[in-house]
Amino acid sequence: MPFAPLHLSLLWGFFTVFSDPRRSCTFYKSRIIQTGDMTEAEVAENQPQSSAHSDVHSEDAFDPTYREKEGPKPPLNIVWKNVILMGLLHLGALYGVFLIPSASLNTLLWTLLCYIISALGITAGAHRLWSHRSYKASLPLRIFLGVANSMAFQNDIFEWARDHRVHHKYSESDADPHNAKRGFFFAHIGWLLVRKHPDVIEKGGKLQLQDLTSDPVVRFQRKNYKLSVVLMCFLVPTLVPWYFWGESLWVSYFVPSLLRYTVVLNATWLVNSAAHMWGNRPYDKNINPRENKFVAFSAIGEGFHNYHHTFPYDYASSEFGCKVNLTTCFIDTMCWLGLASDRKRVTRDLIHSRIQRTGDGTHRG
Repeated sequence: MPFAPLHLSLLWGFFTVFSDPRRSCTFYKSRIIQTGDMTEAEVAENQPQSSAHSDVHSEDAFDPTYREKEGPKPPLNIVWKNVILMGLLHLGALYGVFLIPSASLNTLLWTLLCYIISALGITAGAHRLWSHRSYKASLPLRIFLGVANSMAFQNDIFEWARDHRVHHKYSESDADPHNAKRGFFFAHIGWLLVRKHPDVIEKGGKLQLQDLTSDPVVRFQRKNYKLSVVLMCFLVPTLVPWYFWGESLWVSYFVPSLLRYTVVLNATWLVNSAAHMWGNRPYDKNINPRENKFVAFSAIGEGFHNYHHTFPYDYASSEFGCKVNLTTCFIDTMCWLGLASDRKRVTRDLIHSRIQRTGDGTHRG
């Protein structure tokens, strides 16, 4: 999953203050997509090409026609500003770990709440809603997810979704922003410390992204992104404990703000790295993404990655619904409240057929 280079606002902040979901919910029925028994290549060949608002889009479907350019690879261009900022961020987070015993129980609970909110801004928002359009969200829910996405500070929704669609379309190639074939470090954080491969830029520029540019929430967040990040990622997590229950600004900044932010970042990055390297492949043994329970737990449901790359349009991103999948529980709850609808799901028969045809034999049902 994508994350943009840290802006100077982080440096400024650092130095200033220091149910099985197959059950339809009450009001809306989940839509059942019938393309689940195809390989990635077959899905790509059968995607509708006409509208940017069709049910299963070609923009995030694997493209089997892409070929890496022959000849030497372009040199790595290190972005030293990002290296320094990432180093400072992780040093600040490490210091925050040592401050945990000094934090009050209320502050620790607030830190956990901020973690969940910011993670949902990525998982339920930028990923499952805006990247894959696997369900529909009302305006109030989209506003909440946009605010939560700014708290996560992993680039604005538009860029996150664009890069994630490129990742799916050209997975494990030069056009993949965080190509796991280049090693764990590159897939985890290294890709943020260097200039993008020219193919990533080229392919990202060719995607049809009208669904994103036509969303007023996406446009507003993109226009006001830096301000929203300073407010939601740093000021709100810091000032709430200080104002409401008298926590010190020092602890409030380093624990609910920097430490929480850094842990959410690394949980997201593990989807790009660990979940592409370690785990089983019960749905498609021909692709690198794996099922990784630790990543599923830390990224609130995003670790069922072999399933997700096999069926990227499934809103649950897992065969097993809410099991180790807080994001799916959240979407189901929003659906029950009438704030979400039109959840896309793969039929059980198609899942089992795919397991028999391309799985690695480790599926346990």
